Amino acid sequence: MDGKTPRGSRTPDGSTVHLPAATRHDTQTVLAQQQVKAKSNEIPAFTPLLRSLDLSSTVITADALHTQHDHAQQIIAAGGHYLFIVKGNQPTLLRRLKALPWREAILNDRTDETGHGRREIRRMKICTARPGLPFPHAAQAIQVKRRRTDRRTGKTTIVTIYAITSLTPGRITHARLAALIRGHWSIEALHHIRDVTYREDASRVRTGAAPRIMASLRNLAISLARLIGWTNIASAADHYRSHPADGLHLLGLTT
Repeated sequence: MDGKTPRGSRTPDGSTVHLPAATRHDTQTVLAQQQVKAKSNEIPAFTPLLRSLDLSSTVITADALHTQHDHAQQIIAAGGHYLFIVKGNQPTLLRRLKALPWREAILNDRTDETGHGRREIRRMKICTARPGLPFPHAAQAIQVKRRRTDRRTGKTTIVTIYAITSLTPGRITHARLAALIRGHWSIEALHHIRDVTYREDASRVRTGAAPRIMASLRNLAISLARLIGWTNIASAADHYRSHPADGLHLLGLTT
């Protein structure tokens, strides 16, 4: 669950168009999208967006903005689980997470990846949430230390991330839990594709319902390409631009 604002978009009252969406980690398929009401933000859009989806046996990941008690209750009531990032908008919870005995906790998962001109090492530790952790259904607390080195400059940055989940110990493997945290940011890759491949932020379609409609069409094109096996969306766009009949066939249409 995450949102994007098409650059330059405007509603009749002068607000920007903001579009929260629910996206699958594995395929970048957008399952639902909703426009935030004028003079509001993503938080009230969370409930109606997910209400239309079957959440049973599903893990919902979201960044710190959506680490809200009501959101956790909704997901659990619908038969799902949550994995939420925790930052300063939940100061008491963040303080309690930082105070957990991380030095004594064992290392549960480590990944070492190189790409895009950098090397990134992630180290994940898990603490079974202590009784009274101030968040509904929180079963485990997670700490991720991310060490990123720019291979060109040699500069290293270390960031510590905290998260909570309703998944109980043993429900999934530690490696899978770490993958869910990394996978949450795959929605940023979707936003990047919309901006770079489809030039969304350069679009001159900026008013009324048009930005939302065009974003939905871009999501549809990316989702269809992913589902049939395309790994490079730019190549897929080039192919269907040159072979429009293939695109019509993909949609079940004929000329």
